[in-house]
This record gives sequence, C-alpha cells and structure tokens, in this order.
Amino acid sequence: MTPLLTVDDLTVSLPTASGYVGVVRGASLTVGEGEIVGLAGESGSGKTMTSSAILGILPKGARTSGTVAFEGRNLLTLPERELSQVRGNRIAMVFQDPSAALHPLLTIGTQITEHMRHHLGVSKSVAVERAVELLDQVRIAEPRKALRSYPHQFSGGMRQRAAIAIALACEPRLLIADEPTTALDVTVQAGILQLFDRLRDETGVSVLFITHDLGVLSTIADRTYVFKDGTVVESGDTEDVLLRPTHEYTRALIASRAQSLAQERVAEAAAEGTQR
Repeated sequence: MTPLLTVDDLTVSLPTASGYVGVVRGASLTVGEGEIVGLAGESGSGKTMTSSAILGILPKGARTSGTVAFEGRNLLTLPERELSQVRGNRIAMVFQDPSAALHPLLTIGTQITEHMRHHLGVSKSVAVERAVELLDQVRIAEPRKALRSYPHQFSGGMRQRAAIAIALACEPRLLIADEPTTALDVTVQAGILQLFDRLRDETGVSVLFITHDLGVLSTIADRTYVFKDGTVVESGDTEDVLLRPTHEYTRALIASRAQSLAQERVAEAAAEGTQR
C-alpha cells in the first residue's frame, strides 16, 4: 500500500550571515494510513524543521530539495495558493503551546467555525453544530457552552484539546503534533496521549508526533524515527527502537530519559519526606 506521506531525501538550508547552513540533511520517512509515527530527538535535531517543510511554513529565505509526496503531489513544488488549500485542510498542525496557537480575544467557537467556513465554505449554523461535535469528541464538557468561552477560561489541558478540535475541524488526513504534551503535567499529558490514540481509531487520521521524550513515544507511536543533526540515524517499530537500539545516539537518549526519571523519583521522595 502506498504511504499517505512520503518524505524522500529532504534537505532544508537556512540563510545566515556566513551563508546557508543545512538543518535537515537527506531525511526520509513515511507515514501510513491511520498510523502514528514518532519523530524523536533533542532540540535542534531537525524534527520540527522537517514538519515545517512538510507544511511549507519554513523561515523566509529557506531552501529545500528532495520530495514531500502527499496525495500524489510534491508539496515542495506546489504554488502557495495550492499549498494553502492543503495546509489546515488536508494536513493540520497541533502546536506545543496552545496559548500561543489560540487567539486570546476570540471565543473558542469563533476560532473553530471560522476555520471551517474558510476551508469548507459551510454556513455558520452548520459550522456551529460541527464545532459542538468536535468539542464533544475531544472530551470537553458542555461543548455548546464551551463555544462561548475564551482560551484564558480553559486550563492548559483543555486549551490543548480545543487546539486539537480546531485542527480536526476540516477532517484532515494527516495531523502533525509538535511537542503537544511538553507543557502539561503528567496526568494531563496521559489524557492527551489517550485522546490522540482514540481519535486515530475513531477517525482514521494519521499522526506525525514530534517529541524529545522517548517515554511518550513508547505509549503512542507505531514506528519511530530518531533525528540527530538533521539526519535520521535510526528508525523502525517503536518497540524495537526503544528496546533494541542500534545507534549510540538512540542509546544515549534512552539513558538520559532513565536518568531523568530516577532524578524525578528522588525529588518526589525528598518532597514527601519534608512534608512528613
């Protein structure tokens, strides 16, 4: 079966005072229908730049080469007008910080319905009913009442759920989630991860999930690509990558994660001792 998304030999170079610098170097990956694929790596490894190239939202002056094939078209060569019909419609994005992604002066309902009316051309009444369904789908209580709320009236987890609802509004085939759980506490994070998994099962949407946290990918991703210095250094089924890593960088990431968890447990134990 042909993958939904195929990124082949992608390079991205950004302009600097001393010339162009490569930030993605020959990256290749695929995302299948209804699949959750993880992109892992530390900050600056190239995973977010790869997703930005897919969406065509790179910084001004960026140069690209290679192929980003989606629904039979190379997104890297599409005119901006055609690409804008793909972006937010066929491919949607969920950002790390929902507070930055949501407009603080517009109600949640307005932000969802305007998105649908722009891309789908539906009437306001149809958009409102669809918005109610979406908020219910992402498990926001009293969805019709929530439409009249502003982002600051929601908790961080609820803001992220609202951002996911907006991304799902036009029924995209691919959802790119860029560190969507980083700013959330572990309990809320678990709920968001369960939501992505459930939405995949219910709607068939494919997800490209970007994170520096391998622990997150162990609970959600079918396959994982590990980025280092703009290059994919390891890929495979998530279980194989995490339990049987072949690249020293992947092993270092796993060891770092284990050390971080150990430090957290020590801090929690110390805090409990102090409270006693």
